[in-house]
Amino acid sequence: MKKTSKAVQAYAKVEEQKVASATSATELVTMLFDKACVLLRTAMQSLEGNDEQAFHQSALHALQIVLSLRFVLDTDSDNELAHSLFATYTTIAASLKKAKDERDARAIASIYEALDELRLAWHTVK
Repeated sequence: MKKTSKAVQAYAKVEEQKVASATSATELVTMLFDKACVLLRTAMQSLEGNDEQAFHQSALHALQIVLSLRFVLDTDSDNELAHSLFATYTTIAASLKKAKDERDARAIASIYEALDELRLAWHTVK
C-alpha cells in the first residue's frame, strides 16, 4: 500500500474518532464548518493547479456540507435565528453551485471568507 494511502486512511480514522467523541450539536456543526473551509481551500488550490477532478470533488463536498447545515435547522418554529441562518446557508449554497459550475476562483474565495466567518462564530459558541 502506498504511503499516501496509509496516511489518508489514518487521517480518516482520526476524523471518525473526532465525530464519534463530539458531545454536542454545536461541536458537530463547528466540525462541519471546519471541513467545509478545508474543502474550499482544496478546491481553490485544485483550480489553480488545473486538477479538475479534485476541484469538482472538493467543491461538491463543501456544497453538500452547506446544504446539510441548512436542513438541520428548526425552521418550523418562530426561531428568527434559524430562519436567518437558513437564508444565509441557501445563499451560500446557490453561490457555491454557480461558482463551481463556472470555475470562478474569485467567487469561491469570497464564499470561503463567508464560511470562515461563520466557522469562527460557531467556534465562539462552543
